[in-house]
Amino acid sequence: MSIQNQENAYKVAYEREKRARLKAEELLENKSREIFLQNERLKESYDLLQKQQATILQNEKLATLGTLAAGMAHEINNPLAFVKSNIESLRRYHCSYTRLISFIQHINQALPSKVQADLEKLFEEEDIEFIQEDLPELMTDTVEGLTRVRDIVMNLRSFARIQSTDRSSANIVDGILSTLKLLNSELKNTVEVKLDLEPIQEIPCNLNELNQVFLNLIINAKHATESIEKPIIEISTRTVQSEIIIEITDNGSGMSEEVEKEIFVPFFTTKPIGSGTGMGLAIAYGIIKDHDGEISVHSIEGQGTTFTIKLPTHPSESIE
Repeated sequence: MSIQNQENAYKVAYEREKRARLKAEELLENKSREIFLQNERLKESYDLLQKQQATILQNEKLATLGTLAAGMAHEINNPLAFVKSNIESLRRYHCSYTRLISFIQHINQALPSKVQADLEKLFEEEDIEFIQEDLPELMTDTVEGLTRVRDIVMNLRSFARIQSTDRSSANIVDGILSTLKLLNSELKNTVEVKLDLEPIQEIPCNLNELNQVFLNLIINAKHATESIEKPIIEISTRTVQSEIIIEITDNGSGMSEEVEKEIFVPFFTTKPIGSGTGMGLAIAYGIIKDHDGEISVHSIEGQGTTFTIKLPTHPSESIE
């Protein structure tokens, strides 16, 4: 074979090897890309699965708490009723006791000297005058305390409520606007409220209960923006397919992931002791679930919070 022929053979072999190598590289690149995309899809599926598991666990926890709350409310309500009844009886007894003390003091001068002295000594030893002054205040404080306990029990029952009542066709936008009117004096000159309320159809609901949810979320948003130089609350409504979506967003302090996970749990609160019962968002959760809806929260610490409510346009329960 001549040198020319050998060079041609080498050239052909080289070109064939080059094409094979490029083809192998292309196949390898395609396979690598396919594996990468599969891994991305697996990662997305895993993340979605984790979120679904977390949601299921949260719902189960809240459902269990709802059952416990219903039992607690029932057990507390019974003794609460007779304690309050007893206090009312004590009020009446105190009136009779006061009349008796007044009568004794009135006839004291007509009694023998020794009896007068014994009565005065008894009144002084038992501090009857102080008791007379202190009893009404004690009973008033007790009634106020019982009223607070009653309110907590009612909140527990609201959170644990199983069956809806008093449903009628109503417009969610009207409910939001009426709630804002109610809060006008509190929000005025303290926070800017931006509205993006798309017209939406009326749905069967208990608008008073939903207004309670809106009020609670708006008040919470206001509190979250108290340290912000330019506090803003944004409220929007829209309809997506068969769902009404309400979003209430603030540019406030936000919350950590740990707080976000517990935010709907009864009695959980980040407020100082005495500033809240921790039932507001738990009740809101119960009301929205009672309307076959969903309520969720997304927050970034130091940047703000968004509460999202989704309500079906055709709830499972018909209008009463």
